[in-house]
Amino acid sequence: MAVTVAVGTSNPVKYRAVLRAFSRYYDVTVVMVSVDSGVGPQPSGVAEVVGGALARAVGAIEKAGSYFGVGVEAGPIEFPASGGYVETQVAAIVDRDCRATVGMSPSFEVDRRVLALMLDGVEMEKAVGVERHGGLGESVGFVGVATLGAITRQDLTEHAVIMALIPRLMGYGSIATVEEIAAQAGASVECRSTRAI
Repeated sequence: MAVTVAVGTSNPVKYRAVLRAFSRYYDVTVVMVSVDSGVGPQPSGVAEVVGGALARAVGAIEKAGSYFGVGVEAGPIEFPASGGYVETQVAAIVDRDCRATVGMSPSFEVDRRVLALMLDGVEMEKAVGVERHGGLGESVGFVGVATLGAITRQDLTEHAVIMALIPRLMGYGSIATVEEIAAQAGASVECRSTRAI
């Protein structure tokens, strides 16, 4: 099936990851759309990370009138770990009926000192002191540095998008609305149907 996907970002890493993920299953055209995530530059916690991904997906589909809108947001979320959080990528895929599916990437623990800065809103590459590498968020990411290139930010993003595609690929009978998922995450995101666009 040929589909157009709008990804709510101007980040080429996210664009390439979405293109690679969707290309595995669809004849796809992916477009980047600049949208507001509704969260700060370094979201943290389930509400902000999931809410930001949903807001990006909704903004993208509403702006582009595409078949799907995709949003990706990264940040520390609550999880039983040394600092009580793990760094993860969350992908949200929204369709024209405002039905949303979400997926997560592999996740990892962050040093407690770095985590404290991130929870205060400092972006990860600044918090870990690797801004000298220049534009990590638009290249391999901190994970690429930490794993010596074994896993990159694009890999994490692609995996999160593939996980979010599973309910659609498997034809799950019931897919939640954007508002239902946002409420479960403790966020507030609204969507209006774009079927008529």
